[in-house]
Amino acid sequence: MHADAGGSRKLRELLFEVLPGDSEMRLDLFLCDQMPWRSRNSLKKLIAEGMVSFENRPGSLKPSMRVKSGDRISVTIPLPRPHPCAPAAGCEELDLDIIYEDRWIIVINKPAGIPVHPAGRLLERTVVTALRDQYAPAHGLAPDEIKLCHRLDVETSGVLLLSRDPVTMPAFSAQFEFRKASKEYLAIVHGEVKEEKGEIDLPIGMARNSKIQMKRGIRPGSGLPARTGFVVEQRFSDFTLLRLRLHTGRHHQIRVHLSALGYPIVGDKVYGLDESFFLMYLERGGLDDEAMERILLPRQALHACSLRVHHVGLKKDITFEAPLPDDLRQFLHRCDGNRPATME
Repeated sequence: MHADAGGSRKLRELLFEVLPGDSEMRLDLFLCDQMPWRSRNSLKKLIAEGMVSFENRPGSLKPSMRVKSGDRISVTIPLPRPHPCAPAAGCEELDLDIIYEDRWIIVINKPAGIPVHPAGRLLERTVVTALRDQYAPAHGLAPDEIKLCHRLDVETSGVLLLSRDPVTMPAFSAQFEFRKASKEYLAIVHGEVKEEKGEIDLPIGMARNSKIQMKRGIRPGSGLPARTGFVVEQRFSDFTLLRLRLHTGRHHQIRVHLSALGYPIVGDKVYGLDESFFLMYLERGGLDDEAMERILLPRQALHACSLRVHHVGLKKDITFEAPLPDDLRQFLHRCDGNRPATME
């Protein structure tokens, strides 16, 4: 991997090699697995723009083409372009919980259930559209100046950093691409974790025998290296509150690792008790009462509680924190004889 400091639009070039366990994956899904900080739609766009190439196979590429073991794939990451869309008319305003802001960045405590950027059917009520439609005009910024530096799943709450300065944005974004940012999460899992602390070191690749195309699983010998550290914060009857630190950044890493150990995250429709909950959710737009009674929470109990980055504008390291949200606190309060959680 290397950065290009020249005058072209190229920001940096990433090189990936296809391992035997990932052979025959779709190109766009393979890149999603390698670059979990980017959306699948953005990767499809890079392919369409000719920013993705095979060292050993010339010719135009399509997102649906299959990669093969030994392929070496080069991805050129372009500098951000102005956002082409005007603010969405009639977009419902979001009450943004801003943790920190200065001339360079905005840090928010993202609520669960709100996507970070427009995708698929979720085009208006997103973090990015809210910042472009509400925050940017109020602060004298053009809508295209607000840029995501990383992402959180729709159902994950917590610390999310965005750039409001095009000059320093690439340096902030690079910290996530090259694993320099330090991220911690809180998760409520099924079961009582016996160890006080530990590290999960299990390779991750595409899941086998699943109807869910995006699902990942443990792939010994062929998956990508993945490490997650954990510490027990609090034990409850049949549940454990964990603090987790990512040492790598694979797609769905925390959820896959905890499920593999037999401690799935409460409310997780994909890696929880039964993946059919996710299929039901997609088909019906929600879960029935019986499914909700089993899944316990309408969203996965995963919260990005802490983010440490090097602030390139202030030239110092800085940590941002978001407390455990009310819905997860209330769950812990209910699940153990009304003994309140002690997390601050």
